[in-house]
Amino acid sequence: MIVDDEAECRQALSALLNKYCPDVQVVGQYEEVETFAQSLVQTQPDLVFFDISLPGKSGIQFLQENNNFSFEVIFVTAHQEFVLQAMRLSAVDYLLKPVMTDELIVAVAIAAKRIAANDGKKNLEVLLHNLGDKAGKVSRKMCVPAMQGFQVIDLKDIVYAEAENSYTVFHLADGQKIVSSRTLLEYETLLTDSDFIRIHRSFLINPNYISSYQKGDGGVVTMSNGTEIDVSRRKKEYFLEKIGKLFPSA
Repeated sequence: MIVDDEAECRQALSALLNKYCPDVQVVGQYEEVETFAQSLVQTQPDLVFFDISLPGKSGIQFLQENNNFSFEVIFVTAHQEFVLQAMRLSAVDYLLKPVMTDELIVAVAIAAKRIAANDGKKNLEVLLHNLGDKAGKVSRKMCVPAMQGFQVIDLKDIVYAEAENSYTVFHLADGQKIVSSRTLLEYETLLTDSDFIRIHRSFLINPNYISSYQKGDGGVVTMSNGTEIDVSRRKKEYFLEKIGKLFPSA
């Protein structure tokens, strides 16, 4: 099913699906959530494409109010930074308008795997949780992909992340270690607006867990768990500037 208030966008997406995703059958197109919701009584879709900006009730509002849905979701949206950041952290699939064919094929393939495994609803739960952070009142969560699925962690619980070849190891405040199949560079980009600081090619730290900093060529930070991490010379100025902004008395 496709829910988008722009007829041209609905038709274009439907045409792309028919041409490049032959396993997908479009069984309904709707310009508003209300008519889509009514159709769910008769039709039980496996996959729904939701536009973010809709008249009246949005797709996200529908999902917030209806937690008993069993379909997978792919959001289709124009650039909205806060929403996109929440989606990235939540590992929820989304497509930017205008929809690109290769990105659509990949998103549908991922959705198909989740449908077959009855997996992915947890990702939406994390997204809806993170969307409540617009005023900074809740601790944001992140879905960390691993070999056997994914694990949900609170960003506030991450002491630091360490690169290990093409993987990332998260060191948590309780001593737990979580290995992710994503690179540290991906997490540096993902956590850009979450105060994490890349102080070395192999380390991304949560400044809230810094116990001390010792000056030197680049310097050394000691984290709350006792781990000492070198600050690279190239990152020293950036690190001190970030710390100065986060902790003005520093």
